[in-house]
Amino acid sequence: RWPGYLSPEKGIKFADMPHGIAAIGKVPLEGWVQIVLFLGHYEGYFWRQDPKRAPGDYEGYGFLGAGKNFIFNFDPILFQDPEVRKTKLAAELANGRLAMVALMAMLFQNGTVGTTGPAMWLPSA
Repeated sequence: RWPGYLSPEKGIKFADMPHGIAAIGKVPLEGWVQIVLFLGHYEGYFWRQDPKRAPGDYEGYGFLGAGKNFIFNFDPILFQDPEVRKTKLAAELANGRLAMVALMAMLFQNGTVGTTGPAMWLPSA
């Protein structure tokens, strides 16, 4: 667990936060507003879709979002062969779907049995 406070004003420490679905109700409303505003700004400003480009192909971000942007400053990876690009994008799509299924399985486990991934795999303190 991280040291320090999640919300110093409300006295909520990171160590006091439960795992899984129970954590949703423990985060203050101001925290959720901050998360939504940050993600909305990031998606609306940095990931603005150009209608001339393929869906998800953002200028300066290169293949799979790596390249020249506000964090990194290197030339993005470009695949000239369309078949290689198609294969790589299909693999990324499949991995994303697998990650979503795994997350839903962990949420289902948490909602039905009450345990979470960290509680199941990490030693108890």
